[in-house]
Amino acid sequence: MFGFIRPFKPELRVKEVDRFQAVYCGLCHELKRRYGRLQTYFLSYDMTFFALVIGAVQPSDPGTERCRCDASPFRKKQVACTSSTLSYAADVSVLLTYHKVQDSVQDETGYKRFAARLLRRLMRKAYAKAQAALPALDNTMRACLDDLTALEQAKTPSLDRPADTFARLLSAAVPADYPSDVQRILSQMFYHTGRWIYLLDACADVKDDFASGSYNPIVLRYELQSPEIDSVKQPLERTLERSLLDIHTAYQLLPLYRDQGLIENIIDLGLPLVTRQVLDGTYHANGGHETHGSL
Repeated sequence: MFGFIRPFKPELRVKEVDRFQAVYCGLCHELKRRYGRLQTYFLSYDMTFFALVIGAVQPSDPGTERCRCDASPFRKKQVACTSSTLSYAADVSVLLTYHKVQDSVQDETGYKRFAARLLRRLMRKAYAKAQAALPALDNTMRACLDDLTALEQAKTPSLDRPADTFARLLSAAVPADYPSDVQRILSQMFYHTGRWIYLLDACADVKDDFASGSYNPIVLRYELQSPEIDSVKQPLERTLERSLLDIHTAYQLLPLYRDQGLIENIIDLGLPLVTRQVLDGTYHANGGHETHGSL
Protein backbone atom coordinates (compact mmCIF):
# COMPACT_ATOMS: atom_id res chain seq x y z
CA MET A 1 0.00 0.00 0.00
CA PHE A 2 1.46 3.36 1.01
CA GLY A 3 3.78 2.67 3.95
CA PHE A 4 2.21 5.10 6.43
CA ILE A 5 1.43 2.48 9.10
CA ARG A 6 4.32 1.88 11.47
CA PRO A 7 5.02 1.40 15.18
CA PHE A 8 6.50 4.07 17.42
CA LYS A 9 9.70 2.26 18.29
CA PRO A 10 10.80 4.27 21.38
CA GLU A 11 7.73 2.98 23.27
CA LEU A 12 8.03 -0.65 22.15
CA ARG A 13 9.45 -3.39 24.31
CA VAL A 14 12.26 -5.46 22.84
CA LYS A 15 10.01 -8.48 22.36
CA GLU A 16 7.48 -6.30 20.48
CA VAL A 17 10.16 -5.00 18.13
CA ASP A 18 11.22 -8.61 17.51
CA ARG A 19 7.61 -9.66 16.96
CA PHE A 20 6.93 -6.95 14.39
CA GLN A 21 10.15 -7.80 12.58
CA ALA A 22 9.32 -11.52 12.63
CA VAL A 23 5.89 -10.96 11.06
CA TYR A 24 7.38 -8.56 8.49
CA CYS A 25 10.04 -11.14 7.56
CA GLY A 26 7.51 -13.98 7.63
CA LEU A 27 5.28 -12.14 5.18
CA CYS A 28 8.30 -11.44 2.99
CA HIS A 29 9.20 -15.16 2.94
CA GLU A 30 5.58 -16.04 2.18
CA LEU A 31 5.47 -13.63 -0.76
CA LYS A 32 8.67 -15.13 -2.15
CA ARG A 33 7.44 -18.70 -1.63
CA ARG A 34 4.06 -18.11 -3.27
CA TYR A 35 4.85 -15.47 -5.87
CA GLY A 36 8.58 -15.07 -6.39
CA ARG A 37 11.24 -12.60 -5.38
CA LEU A 38 9.79 -9.62 -7.30
CA GLN A 39 6.76 -9.38 -5.02
CA THR A 40 8.90 -9.01 -1.92
CA TYR A 41 10.03 -5.56 -3.09
CA PHE A 42 6.49 -4.27 -2.59
CA LEU A 43 6.04 -5.48 0.97
CA SER A 44 5.06 -2.64 3.31
CA TYR A 45 4.56 -1.99 6.99
CA ASP A 46 0.88 -1.51 6.10
CA MET A 47 0.55 -5.16 5.09
CA THR A 48 2.54 -6.24 8.14
CA PHE A 49 -0.03 -4.43 10.29
CA PHE A 50 -2.82 -6.13 8.34
CA ALA A 51 -1.22 -9.55 8.92
CA LEU A 52 -0.69 -8.81 12.62
CA VAL A 53 -4.32 -7.83 13.20
CA ILE A 54 -6.00 -10.65 11.27
CA GLY A 55 -3.61 -13.10 12.95
CA ALA A 56 -4.21 -11.74 16.44
CA VAL A 57 -7.87 -12.81 16.38
CA GLN A 58 -6.89 -16.40 15.59
CA PRO A 59 -6.50 -18.68 18.65
CA SER A 60 -3.56 -20.60 17.18
CA ASP A 61 -0.11 -19.12 16.64
CA PRO A 62 2.25 -20.98 14.26
CA GLY A 63 5.29 -19.60 16.08
CA THR A 64 8.65 -18.62 14.58
CA GLU A 65 11.73 -20.18 13.05
CA ARG A 66 15.24 -18.98 12.22
CA CYS A 67 15.94 -18.41 8.51
CA ARG A 68 18.38 -16.72 6.18
CA CYS A 69 17.20 -14.53 3.31
CA ASP A 70 18.49 -12.20 0.60
CA ALA A 71 18.58 -9.30 3.06
CA SER A 72 20.41 -11.37 5.69
CA PRO A 73 22.33 -14.15 3.87
CA PHE A 74 24.84 -14.88 6.66
CA ARG A 75 22.91 -14.38 9.89
CA LYS A 76 19.68 -16.24 10.54
CA LYS A 77 16.74 -14.09 11.63
CA GLN A 78 13.65 -14.95 13.61
CA VAL A 79 10.78 -15.32 11.12
CA ALA A 80 7.07 -16.02 11.62
CA CYS A 81 6.29 -19.49 10.31
CA THR A 82 4.10 -19.90 7.27
CA SER A 83 0.39 -19.95 8.07
CA SER A 84 -3.00 -19.42 6.49
CA THR A 85 -2.93 -15.84 7.80
CA LEU A 86 0.38 -15.01 6.12
CA SER A 87 -0.72 -16.75 2.92
CA TYR A 88 -3.90 -14.68 2.86
CA ALA A 89 -2.00 -11.45 3.57
CA ALA A 90 0.41 -12.30 0.75
CA ASP A 91 -2.50 -12.78 -1.67
CA VAL A 92 -4.01 -9.44 -0.64
CA SER A 93 -0.63 -7.73 -0.97
CA VAL A 94 -0.22 -8.94 -4.56
CA LEU A 95 -3.72 -7.80 -5.53
CA LEU A 96 -3.23 -4.36 -3.99
CA THR A 97 0.17 -3.94 -5.63
CA TYR A 98 -1.09 -4.97 -9.05
CA HIS A 99 -4.06 -2.63 -8.95
CA LYS A 100 -1.85 0.22 -7.73
CA VAL A 101 0.45 -0.40 -10.71
CA GLN A 102 -2.60 -0.51 -13.00
CA ASP A 103 -3.69 2.83 -11.58
CA SER A 104 -0.21 4.24 -12.33
CA VAL A 105 -0.50 3.09 -15.94
CA GLN A 106 -3.68 5.16 -16.26
CA ASP A 107 -2.50 8.22 -14.32
CA GLU A 108 1.18 8.64 -15.17
CA THR A 109 2.82 9.94 -18.33
CA GLY A 110 6.18 9.53 -20.05
CA TYR A 111 8.78 7.23 -18.55
CA LYS A 112 6.70 6.63 -15.41
CA ARG A 113 3.88 5.18 -17.50
CA PHE A 114 6.37 3.06 -19.43
CA ALA A 115 7.87 1.75 -16.17
CA ALA A 116 4.38 0.98 -14.81
CA ARG A 117 3.47 -0.90 -17.99
CA LEU A 118 6.64 -2.97 -17.77
CA LEU A 119 6.01 -3.75 -14.11
CA ARG A 120 2.42 -4.71 -14.86
CA ARG A 121 3.63 -7.19 -17.45
CA LEU A 122 6.12 -8.68 -14.98
CA MET A 123 3.39 -9.03 -12.36
CA ARG A 124 0.73 -10.67 -14.53
CA LYS A 125 1.53 -14.26 -13.53
CA ALA A 126 1.50 -13.44 -9.80
CA TYR A 127 -1.67 -11.41 -10.21
CA ALA A 128 -3.44 -14.25 -12.01
CA LYS A 129 -2.59 -16.59 -9.12
CA ALA A 130 -3.78 -14.12 -6.46
CA GLN A 131 -6.92 -13.39 -8.48
CA ALA A 132 -7.71 -17.12 -8.64
CA ALA A 133 -7.21 -17.37 -4.87
CA LEU A 134 -9.41 -14.36 -4.03
CA PRO A 135 -11.74 -13.71 -7.00
CA ALA A 136 -14.44 -11.91 -4.99
CA LEU A 137 -11.94 -9.53 -3.43
CA ASP A 138 -10.36 -8.83 -6.80
CA ASN A 139 -13.78 -7.97 -8.25
CA THR A 140 -14.45 -5.60 -5.35
CA MET A 141 -11.07 -3.93 -5.79
CA ARG A 142 -11.74 -3.45 -9.50
CA ALA A 143 -15.17 -1.94 -8.81
CA CYS A 144 -13.85 0.41 -6.11
CA LEU A 145 -10.95 1.58 -8.27
CA ASP A 146 -13.29 2.13 -11.23
CA ASP A 147 -15.44 4.31 -8.95
CA LEU A 148 -12.34 6.15 -7.78
CA THR A 149 -11.22 6.75 -11.37
CA ALA A 150 -14.64 8.18 -12.22
CA LEU A 151 -14.43 10.56 -9.25
CA GLU A 152 -10.94 11.65 -10.28
CA GLN A 153 -11.96 12.24 -13.90
CA ALA A 154 -14.93 14.30 -12.72
CA LYS A 155 -12.57 16.37 -10.53
CA THR A 156 -14.85 15.73 -7.55
CA PRO A 157 -14.19 18.44 -4.91
CA SER A 158 -14.95 16.15 -1.98
CA LEU A 159 -12.82 14.48 0.66
CA ASP A 160 -15.37 11.93 1.76
CA ARG A 161 -16.41 10.41 -1.58
CA PRO A 162 -12.97 9.30 -2.85
CA ALA A 163 -11.83 8.41 0.67
CA ASP A 164 -14.93 6.25 1.12
CA THR A 165 -14.17 4.43 -2.13
CA PHE A 166 -10.66 3.46 -1.05
CA ALA A 167 -11.91 2.66 2.46
CA ARG A 168 -14.45 0.18 1.05
CA LEU A 169 -11.66 -1.49 -0.88
CA LEU A 170 -9.58 -2.08 2.23
CA SER A 171 -12.60 -3.09 4.30
CA ALA A 172 -13.38 -5.81 1.74
CA ALA A 173 -9.92 -7.35 2.32
CA VAL A 174 -11.00 -8.79 5.68
CA PRO A 175 -11.11 -12.63 5.52
CA ALA A 176 -14.62 -13.86 4.76
CA ASP A 177 -14.34 -17.03 6.84
CA TYR A 178 -13.99 -15.32 10.24
CA PRO A 179 -16.93 -15.32 12.71
CA SER A 180 -19.51 -12.72 11.67
CA ASP A 181 -18.99 -10.47 14.69
CA VAL A 182 -15.20 -10.47 14.28
CA GLN A 183 -15.51 -9.90 10.55
CA ARG A 184 -17.85 -6.95 11.12
CA ILE A 185 -15.46 -5.31 13.60
CA LEU A 186 -12.42 -5.88 11.37
CA SER A 187 -14.31 -4.46 8.40
CA GLN A 188 -15.05 -1.28 10.33
CA MET A 189 -11.48 -1.05 11.59
CA PHE A 190 -9.96 -1.40 8.13
CA TYR A 191 -12.59 0.84 6.55
CA HIS A 192 -11.44 3.72 8.72
CA THR A 193 -7.81 2.70 8.22
CA GLY A 194 -8.36 2.93 4.47
CA ARG A 195 -10.00 6.33 4.81
CA TRP A 196 -7.07 7.59 6.90
CA ILE A 197 -4.52 6.24 4.39
CA TYR A 198 -6.25 7.84 1.41
CA LEU A 199 -6.59 11.27 3.02
CA LEU A 200 -3.07 11.23 4.44
CA ASP A 201 -1.68 10.25 1.05
CA ALA A 202 -3.59 13.15 -0.49
CA CYS A 203 -2.02 15.49 2.08
CA ALA A 204 1.45 14.15 1.31
CA ASP A 205 0.90 14.58 -2.46
CA VAL A 206 -0.46 18.14 -2.47
CA LYS A 207 2.77 19.73 -3.70
CA ASP A 208 3.38 17.21 -6.48
CA ASP A 209 -0.26 17.14 -7.58
CA PHE A 210 -0.51 20.93 -7.54
CA ALA A 211 2.56 21.19 -9.78
CA SER A 212 1.42 18.48 -12.21
CA GLY A 213 -2.27 19.32 -12.22
CA SER A 214 -3.16 15.81 -11.09
CA TYR A 215 -6.34 15.16 -9.14
CA ASN A 216 -6.09 15.90 -5.45
CA PRO A 217 -9.28 16.21 -3.38
CA ILE A 218 -7.65 18.53 -0.85
CA VAL A 219 -6.59 21.03 -3.51
CA LEU A 220 -10.12 21.03 -4.98
CA ARG A 221 -12.07 20.91 -1.72
CA TYR A 222 -10.28 23.91 -0.21
CA GLU A 223 -9.60 25.66 -3.55
CA LEU A 224 -5.92 25.98 -2.72
CA GLN A 225 -4.10 28.70 -4.62
CA SER A 226 -0.64 27.47 -3.60
CA PRO A 227 0.86 24.04 -2.82
CA GLU A 228 0.82 24.70 0.93
CA ILE A 229 -1.68 23.24 3.39
CA ASP A 230 -0.92 25.47 6.39
CA SER A 231 -4.18 27.39 5.96
CA VAL A 232 -6.27 24.19 6.04
CA LYS A 233 -4.20 22.16 8.47
CA GLN A 234 -6.73 22.36 11.31
CA PRO A 235 -9.74 20.92 9.41
CA LEU A 236 -7.50 18.25 7.87
CA GLU A 237 -6.18 17.32 11.28
CA ARG A 238 -9.73 17.03 12.65
CA THR A 239 -10.92 14.70 9.89
CA LEU A 240 -7.80 12.53 10.18
CA GLU A 241 -8.14 12.35 13.96
CA ARG A 242 -11.76 11.28 13.50
CA SER A 243 -10.60 8.32 11.47
CA LEU A 244 -7.95 7.46 14.07
CA LEU A 245 -10.58 7.54 16.81
CA ASP A 246 -12.83 5.22 14.81
CA ILE A 247 -9.92 2.82 14.22
CA HIS A 248 -9.22 2.75 17.96
CA THR A 249 -12.91 2.28 18.83
CA ALA A 250 -13.24 -0.71 16.52
CA TYR A 251 -9.96 -2.17 17.77
CA GLN A 252 -11.18 -2.11 21.37
CA LEU A 253 -14.02 -4.48 20.41
CA LEU A 254 -11.73 -7.13 18.94
CA PRO A 255 -11.21 -10.39 20.86
CA LEU A 256 -7.42 -10.62 20.59
CA TYR A 257 -5.27 -13.61 21.52
CA ARG A 258 -1.87 -11.88 21.19
CA ASP A 259 0.06 -8.76 20.17
CA GLN A 260 -2.21 -6.30 22.02
CA GLY A 261 0.66 -4.06 23.11
CA LEU A 262 2.22 -3.94 19.65
CA ILE A 263 -1.06 -3.22 17.85
CA GLU A 264 -2.03 -0.55 20.40
CA ASN A 265 1.38 1.09 19.93
CA ILE A 266 0.78 1.31 16.18
CA ILE A 267 -2.77 2.66 16.48
CA ASP A 268 -2.35 5.01 19.44
CA LEU A 269 1.22 6.27 18.87
CA GLY A 270 2.47 5.36 15.40
CA LEU A 271 -0.49 6.57 13.35
CA PRO A 272 -0.90 9.91 15.19
CA LEU A 273 2.84 10.57 14.83
CA VAL A 274 2.79 9.96 11.08
CA THR A 275 -0.31 12.17 10.81
CA ARG A 276 1.50 15.06 12.47
CA GLN A 277 4.62 14.51 10.37
CA VAL A 278 2.71 14.58 7.09
CA LEU A 279 0.76 17.71 8.07
CA ASP A 280 3.96 19.42 9.28
CA GLY A 281 5.93 18.43 6.17
CA THR A 282 8.47 16.42 8.18
CA TYR A 283 7.39 12.95 7.08
CA HIS A 284 9.99 10.65 5.54
CA ALA A 285 9.05 7.36 3.88
CA ASN A 286 10.10 4.35 5.96
CA GLY A 287 11.01 6.58 8.86
CA GLY A 288 14.12 7.78 7.04
CA HIS A 289 15.67 4.32 6.87
CA GLU A 290 17.29 3.34 3.59
CA THR A 291 16.32 -0.30 3.99
CA HIS A 292 12.64 -0.97 4.33
CA GLY A 293 11.85 -3.34 7.14
CA SER A 294 14.40 -1.93 9.59
CA LEU A 295 12.56 -0.38 12.51
